[in-house]
Amino acid sequence: MSGLKIILAAGAVMFGMAGAAAAHDGLTYTFAECAGRFSAEMEHAWLTNDPAASDIAADRTSFAMLTSATMAPDEGRNILNHRIEVKLAHAALLQQASFGTTPARARSARQVANKQIRACRTLLLGS
Repeated sequence: MSGLKIILAAGAVMFGMAGAAAAHDGLTYTFAECAGRFSAEMEHAWLTNDPAASDIAADRTSFAMLTSATMAPDEGRNILNHRIEVKLAHAALLQQASFGTTPARARSARQVANKQIRACRTLLLGS
């Protein structure tokens, strides 16, 4: 898949998820989104031998616990699906940022991914 198709697909998924999340309990879905983003960041850190991988994994674990703690008993399947969709979209951004052949597109993908991770980190105490 070309870089442009990846960015467009990731954008479409994120755009679709924004509407889906708004229709659900905001807190649980927000925590699930952050868990998904940090899952993608963690796997990308492993791929690139980033020394921050263990810190990223700790943040991922925090968001996974927060998701579980705020989730209604019958929401598990929907929450997990949402988390996986966000993870795939974030992974596409990271792939474009690291391996994209168009510098402007790679830079833009990195900026979006960083902005999303910063927004998640503001939700954690002590961040």
